[in-house]
Formats: sequence, C-alpha cells, structure tokens
Amino acid sequence: MACTAEISEKYDVLRRELEKKGIDIAEVKRKIENFEVEVPSWVFGAFGGGRFSGYTPPGAARNIFEKLDDAALVNRLTGATPRVSIHVGWDDPDEAPFEEIQVESFRKLRDYARRLGLDIGAVNPTYFLEGTQFGSLSANDPETRRRLIEHTLISAEIAAKYATGLITLWFPDGSLYPGQVDMRTAERNMKSSLKEIYQRMPSSVRMLIEYKLFEPGTYHTVISDYCVASDLARHLGERAGVLIDLGHHAHGVNVEHIVARLIESGMPGGIHFNSRYAADDDHAVEPNMQLFRVFHELVTGGVIGNADPRRDWAYMIDQCSALENRIQAVLHSVDSLMISYAKALIVNEEVLHKYQRKNEIMLANRVLLDAFLTDVRPLIQMVRMEKGLPLDPVNAYVKSGYQEKIEKEREQSGIDLNLT
Repeated sequence: MACTAEISEKYDVLRRELEKKGIDIAEVKRKIENFEVEVPSWVFGAFGGGRFSGYTPPGAARNIFEKLDDAALVNRLTGATPRVSIHVGWDDPDEAPFEEIQVESFRKLRDYARRLGLDIGAVNPTYFLEGTQFGSLSANDPETRRRLIEHTLISAEIAAKYATGLITLWFPDGSLYPGQVDMRTAERNMKSSLKEIYQRMPSSVRMLIEYKLFEPGTYHTVISDYCVASDLARHLGERAGVLIDLGHHAHGVNVEHIVARLIESGMPGGIHFNSRYAADDDHAVEPNMQLFRVFHELVTGGVIGNADPRRDWAYMIDQCSALENRIQAVLHSVDSLMISYAKALIVNEEVLHKYQRKNEIMLANRVLLDAFLTDVRPLIQMVRMEKGLPLDPVNAYVKSGYQEKIEKEREQSGIDLNLT
C-alpha cells in the first residue's frame, strides 16, 4: 500500500506540473498504455560475445520455441511486446536445410506463439548464410540471385499466412576493395531482384528495405543510406518503404532529420531500435537525447499510435547481446523506449511553434530540453501498476528465478514441445 501511495503521489505531482503547460496527462497515459514494440527472436538465441569471439550464454534458447518462451516472459513483464520478429533461415520450426524450408512448417510456430499470447511479427529473409559472401540479390551469379529471390518469396508467403504481413529486408551486399564489384551493376541487380519479388509476393504483404553505412562490406554497401533505400522503395510501389536502424549511420548523422524527411514524403517506414557505440549497432536501447528527438518526430509526424494502419510505422527492437544478460537487456530496452516516448508526448508544442515562428533559437531548444529532462517514470509506473505489471521489469526478472530455471533446463539435451 505504501508503494501504491508513493507512486500516486509522484504521479499527481507530475500531473500538476504538466497541467500548468496545458498538457493532458490522461491522454499521454492512454498512449503509453497502448505502446507496443516487437522483440527479435535472435536476441534470445545461442550466440554471443560480439564480432570477434563467440560463446553460448547460460540459458540461451536452443530453438525458436524456446526463443518464443523467453519473448512471452518479456511480454508478461512489460505488457508491451506482443509480437516477435523472426529470421526465416534461423527460425524454421523443423530446422530444415535452407533450400528445404517449407511455408506450412510455420503454422506450428504461429500456433505455439498464440498459446503464449504472442503473434509472429516482421518476417526477415536471411541473406547472410553460406553462399552469399559475394552478395545476395545483387550478386554477379544469377543462380545466387535466383536462390535468394525464391527464399524471399517463401518469407513473404510466411508473412502473409502466419504473421502480420510485413517482411523486412537487410542485405550484407557490398565490397571490401575498390574494383571488387561494379557498383552500378550491383545496384541494377538489386533493383531487378526486388522488382521481381515485389511483383510476385502476395498483395497483402508490405516490404521495408533497411540500409546500413558499412559492414560487412567496408569499402561500399549496395544499400548504404536512406536515399538509396527510399529510391528503391519508390521504384517498387506503395507497399514498399524504408526501415531505419538507429545504429546504421555514421557518427554525427542527424537521424531524426531522416525520420522527418521520410514522414514528409509519405513513405511507409519502420524503426529498428538499439544503441550505437563506436561501430557496433547491437547494444540495448538507452533513453538518450537523440532517441527522444526521434520519438518527437514520430509523434508530431503522426506515425506512431495512428489508428490508420497505412500511416502507422512498424517498430522493432534490433539488438544482440554480447556479454550482458539478454533477457535483462531486452527488458531494459522496452523500459527505455517507453520513457523516451513519454518524454516526446509532453513537449509543449504550442510554445515550441511560437518560438519557431519568432526564430527564438535558444527558447525553442529549451522547450525540447524541458521535456527531455522531465522525470516521466511516475507516469510509466502508474501505467504498470494499473495493469498489474511489475514496476521495474528488470528487477522483477532477476527475482523471478527464470534465469536459473532456463540455465538448468537448457543444459539438458532435447525438448518436448508437445505441439499436437
């Protein structure tokens, strides 16, 4: 009772503070209650250690069903992650060889997810397996392109039948040295392959094209920035758009400006959330100033929480733990996203626009800073308390005993899925 009273008191203090600025905390609270973000299956899997070493973390999921078990726990603790993004090449329920993956196999995956209160979200074709070291859809070898086109179409059919109808495409295609590939030929191959996929995939399926400045190609990447990705999407049609991974940019790039440009153009979009240190894009999300500014563009652009699915963007966490506990890291990311979203919702837009019209540079900037520096945790805690959720999901996980349970169980070989 004391905890409930303390939260209510802090929430009331925040409510009065926001009321002075003309902000309705009840409306902000409603939007936080409805916030959802997908979690990636691969974050729960059996690889870790970063780019230059690898190990199997204690308790790591050994197959897609155990990944879904872990994802279901994250959803139970946060109430905000009801969908799981999958990678077709990694997450085939039958663990069939790449060339033998069957669409119908994913029915059992969908059914298992639903038993856990989950849905399958974005479907990712897997382009970075054996045989793609010299490119996938842009490769010189027509047989490689054909193989990956068909794999993408299988992924699209899975998305249509057993997921939310969205495929997200990231390509490792690029080069290490000048002269290694003809860059124009590679782009033509990519464009031609994507056009065939777009024309043949089910009409209910949408496609988001992701870009990345570098890696694994260190000299050039075929889809290196949002301009290339948006040009490809525009060439394809209205069911294609751009996927922005926050960690896929050079230092100093104004990511929120990219978000604003894509919204203004009417381009369908999505965000892969993570934190970027140096050249690594796989860290857990932190509620920093740039993330707040990105959310502010999403809020003012009307592409988050929009009742019209044609305007609402797709939101996914994309991280992969190195040394940190992976379930704790995902919970931390969800917490950070909710905090950043709430801060963006309490920007005093009326005052901000007034200062912008008057060219009051510092006063306009301070309006954003005021929202960013506001402690919105009492609001997040009130939402969780009313939903019967833990106030601190990370701490609740540590105390749950789940980590000890999976470390013990997953040391054993085999698992009885009892899917019949």
